Amino acid sequence: MDAAITSLTLETKSMRSDIAGFQSRVTGLEQRMGSLETQAAASQARDQDLLYLRSKLTDMEDRSQRDNIRLLGIP
Repeated sequence: MDAAITSLTLETKSMRSDIAGFQSRVTGLEQRMGSLETQAAASQARDQDLLYLRSKLTDMEDRSQRDNIRLLGIP
């Protein structure tokens, strides 16, 4: 009977050790995930800014070409 209890106690300690290891790994993963979410949000904001600037550039290029006058057939 004592041998069974000792065996169960050792298994319980081993399981607790494994759980503690898993908890530290999960905590590390949660921190990395939070960091990646922050980076993703910043990247999305930069993408939106880039799209806005590209559309603004296209508009400005179109407007600058409209002001040019072509004179054809003048000697």
